Amino acid sequence: MLASVEREEALRLLKIEHNSIRALITELTAEEMIKPDTIRYGLYSDQQCSFKDLLAHLICYEAYSLKAIQSWQQGKKHWVIDAMTDYREGVKIHYGGIEDRRSMTLQEVLDEWQETHSALEAIVANLTDDQWHEEAPYTTTEPTNLGGMIEPILVAPPRPMYRHLPVHIPDADAYIRSIRQ
Repeated sequence: MLASVEREEALRLLKIEHNSIRALITELTAEEMIKPDTIRYGLYSDQQCSFKDLLAHLICYEAYSLKAIQSWQQGKKHWVIDAMTDYREGVKIHYGGIEDRRSMTLQEVLDEWQETHSALEAIVANLTDDQWHEEAPYTTTEPTNLGGMIEPILVAPPRPMYRHLPVHIPDADAYIRSIRQ
């Protein structure tokens, strides 16, 4: 897959995403963040996720994006690239991000989110435009560059590129009202 946006636009969209999440973190109380079954969109029918669980889910995809970029820079293909194109593996990743962090405290999840999103923004900001458009260092069945490689990891198309939060919370104000009823 080839990048659908330029690196600067990807970085701008990531910052919008992170600012939207940060605004929710600032607005919500700790009790509201751990309240179960508050996320209504973009989940499987058996999931009852809190905002904390959603953060764990979002962290997962950003952490895999970071690892995939780092592998790319070492001339290797990270396993998550193929996993994102396989339904069963995608489901495992979806559930795994939450399960892997279930025992963490809210503060630990918030800290990991801060570290992960900052690292992702930094790595994208430090790439050159040539690196963004660099061809895959491994064999592919279709043209693939670095920017295009991370897009389906962060949020599978046709969803908003670099914007995973709206898949789960399409309207932040409505979400806040719903948990405060």
